[in-house]
Amino acid sequence: MNHYFSRSSVVAGLLLLGLIHPAVAPASDIESFFSPHGGCSAAIVSEIEKAQSSILVQIYSISQPNITAALIDAHARGVAVLIVVDRSQTNDFSSSAPKLFAAGIPIVCDRVEKINHNKTMIIDNSVVVCGSFNFSESAESKNAENLLVIRDPITAAAFSQDWKKHHDHSDVYNVVHSSARDRYKKPSVPLPPLHNRPKKEP
Repeated sequence: MNHYFSRSSVVAGLLLLGLIHPAVAPASDIESFFSPHGGCSAAIVSEIEKAQSSILVQIYSISQPNITAALIDAHARGVAVLIVVDRSQTNDFSSSAPKLFAAGIPIVCDRVEKINHNKTMIIDNSVVVCGSFNFSESAESKNAENLLVIRDPITAAAFSQDWKKHHDHSDVYNVVHSSARDRYKKPSVPLPPLHNRPKKEP
């Protein structure tokens, strides 16, 4: 099941409930998805296919074939795909990380926090994909998960800053089961320009 909430319907509902003031009405569109079998993977693939310039991924685990293939296709057509994974992915033989790495996609491994449990994707600095949903077959077909697709540059800027923080303190992805590890160096890739977040009034 998926629900689409347009900006107008969300704003109207919140205004009726008295939860927001017209002056601070949100300017974003949000779609929500729920698994199992709720179209989460298809929604992610759809957003990847629409990417024009950049895809910043921060994910605990990635193994879903369609998402993996979509990221590789995006990279092949010139989209800057950059991935931060949890340290566990170095030794996870079910992970798609080695396949993504072999396709030439830059991957770094977050070893600072005990677990990098994020499941986020920022696309073209304007769309955020986030939720409990890991990019895996189990999350799609067996688990109770949730996924949001948020089209809002300000939210994307906040998520991009968090992605950059984890990227900057991560190590080069060490592909322990691939000879390709010897040719890989951590990339120095500038972030797309971030939208300035509005200053709060005193």
